[in-house]
Amino acid sequence: MMWASTELISNIQEINIETSTWADHNLLKVIWKGQRKRSRWTMNDSILKEKKFNQFMERELDFFFKENRKEETSVQNVWDITAYIRLTIIYVGRRNRKRQTQKVLEEEYKD
Repeated sequence: MMWASTELISNIQEINIETSTWADHNLLKVIWKGQRKRSRWTMNDSILKEKKFNQFMERELDFFFKENRKEETSVQNVWDITAYIRLTIIYVGRRNRKRQTQKVLEEEYKD
């Protein structure tokens, strides 16, 4: 027997009773209804073709590696620079899309 709230029951696809050789209780295998997964961020490779972006990232990474020697670098610093780089790439991508949209709108307006 399994007790569950009505809110949970509507999200359950299947329940199976698994066999257990090491305990006097059996495990319940609950399969939840598929929910849409959040899409993962992927880098826009076209940003790497921008000379200004590459120069900026090179300066930032040079500074990071000069300040953080391998033996002295904390895991937190590595995560911080990773997050910083990712946010910078997202910002540049958004800026480029905004410029592209603006350019298209200006061309449509001229016509």
